[in-house]
Amino acid sequence: MKESYLQAAAFAALAGVNKKTLHYYDEIGLFRPAYVNEKGYRFYTPFQLDRLALIITLRDLGVPLQVIREYLGEGDLERLDQIFTAQREELDRRIAQLESRRALLESLQTTNRDFLAWCDKGPQRLYRPEERMAVLMTHEEMERGSNIIVNYLTDGPGTGMCAEGERRFLYQKQKDGPIRVEAGDYLCLYETTSGPVCWEWLDSRRKLLREEAAAHGWQLEDRALVEFDDLAAAQEAPRSIRMRICEENSTEINHR
Repeated sequence: MKESYLQAAAFAALAGVNKKTLHYYDEIGLFRPAYVNEKGYRFYTPFQLDRLALIITLRDLGVPLQVIREYLGEGDLERLDQIFTAQREELDRRIAQLESRRALLESLQTTNRDFLAWCDKGPQRLYRPEERMAVLMTHEEMERGSNIIVNYLTDGPGTGMCAEGERRFLYQKQKDGPIRVEAGDYLCLYETTSGPVCWEWLDSRRKLLREEAAAHGWQLEDRALVEFDDLAAAQEAPRSIRMRICEENSTEINHR
């Protein structure tokens, strides 16, 4: 045996991989040792490091081992370019997914912090940024007992109830939703209650907000938005209701 041969453990340490990885790559025909002695021990040469480095790089980029093996058997640079293109597209997809999850996390955390800051402290005049939402279920569908399951990652970060004139519906916050909720100062009420979330509860709290607004000389828009702390595990779940203060009265305070 030539002195340039390295035992599997030494070669693995030099390459920065586990010896079991070398054994597995040999078993699937991806990376063979340069020499196997009569006792079955594997030996490698330093000249094999470049090939192993390529395999490790492609693996770290997410290329399946089967695809790597096929490419190494062909050695076709056009095939390598196709592999790079496919992995770049996959990375773009995963990045978009992670960005979506980060946005969801930030939205849920913002909602939770609002409840922590203002729950059970009475009506508060707070600035709220613009949001978009979509109708999940009409009032009529809710009255018929229809059910719906919401997936935050695909549907949006929050659910609630909206009452505007005679129109009432269950909504879902969505980045590109068709219904615009304007930015501005809102009169908000956060509270913890174990009672059912129903239209009667909404109407009673809307009346309370209107009384508070009248005491300050503020004019409220007709739309009332109820938002639930969907992630609350307590039996007494937090919820909020808000109505936008008309622009002629709006002064941004408590801007968080």
